[in-house]
Amino acid sequence: MPSLTCRPVSDNSSARELSSATDDARPAQHLAGTPHEGASISNEESIERTSIQSDPCWKPAKRKSIFLCRLAPWARKLLKVGIKAAMIGILLALSVGLFYYFKSLSYDIGEIQKMPERSVIFDMDGKELATLHGENRRLISRTEIPDFFVSALEAREDKRFFNHGGVDLRGVLRAAIRNASDMSFTQGASTLTMQLARNSFNLREKNLHRKLVEIAIALRIEASYSKDEILSAYVNRIYFGSGCHGLEEASRRYFGVSAADLTRRQCALLVGIIRAPHACSPLRAPEKAILQQDEVLARMVSEGILSQKEASGIQSSDLGLSPAGSSPGGNRALQAVRRHFEELIDTRDIRNGGLRLQSTIRADMQNLLEQETKAFLKAIPGSPEIAAVCIDPRTGGIRGIVGGRASGNTSFNRALDARRDLGEIFSLFVYAAAAERGISPRKGQPVTLGREIGTEDLIRLMERFGFKGPFLAGDDLFRGGLSATPLEVAAAAATMTAAGQKPRTYFLRRLLNSDGNQILSIGPSTRSAFAPTSVRAALETQFSGDVPRFLLGASPSKTDAWAVWLGSERTICLWVGHDTPTRLDSPDILLSALQNSIQRLGAARPKPLSASQAKR
Repeated sequence: MPSLTCRPVSDNSSARELSSATDDARPAQHLAGTPHEGASISNEESIERTSIQSDPCWKPAKRKSIFLCRLAPWARKLLKVGIKAAMIGILLALSVGLFYYFKSLSYDIGEIQKMPERSVIFDMDGKELATLHGENRRLISRTEIPDFFVSALEAREDKRFFNHGGVDLRGVLRAAIRNASDMSFTQGASTLTMQLARNSFNLREKNLHRKLVEIAIALRIEASYSKDEILSAYVNRIYFGSGCHGLEEASRRYFGVSAADLTRRQCALLVGIIRAPHACSPLRAPEKAILQQDEVLARMVSEGILSQKEASGIQSSDLGLSPAGSSPGGNRALQAVRRHFEELIDTRDIRNGGLRLQSTIRADMQNLLEQETKAFLKAIPGSPEIAAVCIDPRTGGIRGIVGGRASGNTSFNRALDARRDLGEIFSLFVYAAAAERGISPRKGQPVTLGREIGTEDLIRLMERFGFKGPFLAGDDLFRGGLSATPLEVAAAAATMTAAGQKPRTYFLRRLLNSDGNQILSIGPSTRSAFAPTSVRAALETQFSGDVPRFLLGASPSKTDAWAVWLGSERTICLWVGHDTPTRLDSPDILLSALQNSIQRLGAARPKPLSASQAKR
C-alpha cells in the first residue's frame, strides 16, 4: 500500500480551496443569479434598499471617532460632560454680558464730562474774587496736563492704558487669582477708565456686581471717547484731598501754580496721593505724601521710564509746597454776594456749583477796605470788631465789604447783620426830616427838632431812608436811639448825596450758568425818598463850606463808633464795636483813628470806572 505524505498548507491556501469547493457545490441556477464584481444590483434588491432608506425611523450607522474609540469609557464620559459644561458656561457668560450691557445703558455716558465746579465770583472788571459752593474744581484740557504726570499715572495706575479697550484682561486675571487666594475681594484691577466710571456714577460697593457694572460702563466709555478725552475727564474728576477736585485745583492749592507748570516731583507726588487722598494730603501728612511720591518714582524706574539717577535727581529737587494757610474758598467776606443770589435762585442750583457771578464789587476798592480795616485794628487798643461797606450812590452797587475781624470763620457778616445804635451821626438825618416837614434845620439841636417833628412822624421819615429799627421813643430817639446795620447807614447816606433818590443796594448784576448762558440780570434802581431841597438843606446845615463830607461819632453809651464818608462817587461806612454791647476802650483814641481811616478811604483814587461800568 503506497504511503501517503502529509504536506502542510497555509491558511490562505486552505481558504481558497474551501471557497472553491463551496462554489462548486452550489447549484448552477443560484450562481447564475448572483451578480459578479462590477455587475449592477438586481431590481428586487434595489427596491428593498430604497424602501428601507425611505423609512422615517431609519438612520445610518454612526461612525465612531478613532480618538474616542481609543479613550477609556470613563474618559469619554468625562469629555462629554466637559463639552456640555463649556457650552453652558459660554451661554451663561453671554447672558451675564448682555445683562450688564443693558444695565450700563441706564447710565448716561455723557455725564463723565459734566463735572460740577465751584461757583465763581468776578468783580466788575472780570477778575476772579472768590469761589462759593459746589466742588472745588477747575476744568482743564489734555494740552494742559504735563506729559510727565501722564507717564507717572500710567506707571502707578494703569500701565497699559493706551493699549486696552477699557479692561486690562491680564490685570483682571491677576486680581481674580489674588482674590481667590485671599478669599476676599481685595483687588479690583481697575483701569483708569474703570476708575472714571466708578467716580462718575458713584459706584462704591466692593462686590462683584459693582465691578461688572463698572466694566460694562468702561467699555461704553472707550467706545464713545478718545484716550485723551478719557484722560482729561479722569484728571478733572479725581479727588486729591484737602477739598481739591481735579488736577488744576490741586496744583493751585498745594503748589500755587497751574497744572501745566507742575514740576516732575510735584507730578509724582500728586499721582501718589490719588489712592489715599485724605490720609496722604501734603498739607496734613507731608511725610506720607512724600512716601507715595517715592513709590511712584520707583515704579517708573522699574518700568524703564526713568533711570535711577533721574529718579534720585527728582527726589532731591525742591517740592515747592504752598503754606497751609491759604484757603480754597477765597475771600469769605464776599459771602454777602452769596447771600444776595441765594435770595434770587433755588439753593439747590447754587450748591451744584458751576455758576458765574458777575458782581458789583471792585477789586481795588475791596482791597483798600481790607487793608485799611486791618491797619486800624492793629493801631487801636482792645479787640473790637469792625465792619465796612462801600456803595456807589448813583447805582446802589456795592463796591466793597468787610464783615468783621474774623469774617472768614463765621457766617455772621457784621456789615449786613450787626444792628447797633447810631448815636451822634443820626443828627444829619434828623435835619433832613425837619426840612421835609417844613422846619428849618438848626445845627446841634436834634432833640429840639425831633420834638417838633414828633416821634411817630420821625420814625416814618426814617423808614424812607431805609432804617428798620428798632427805634427808641422820645428824646432817646432824637439823640440817635435807633439800631441800624452798616449797609443801612451807607444806603441812607447815599440817599443824601443822590438828591433824595434812594438807591437799591445790590451785589449781583449778572448770573451765568456753566454754559455761559445768562439766567439773571440786575440793573440799578432808585426811588424818590426825600425832596432834593430837604437833603440839600440838611447837608448845608451839617457841613459848612467846601469841606470833606464825613460823619463821625459814638453811641450815647460809647459801645459803638461810626464813620461815614458822603462822596458823589462812593459812600463808605465804618463801624467799630463788640458783638455784645460793651463799652469801647479809649473811645477818644478810637474815634481819632477812625477819622484818619475814613479820610484815607475817601481820598483814595481807585482806577476810574468806564462809562459802561458807571451805569452798573
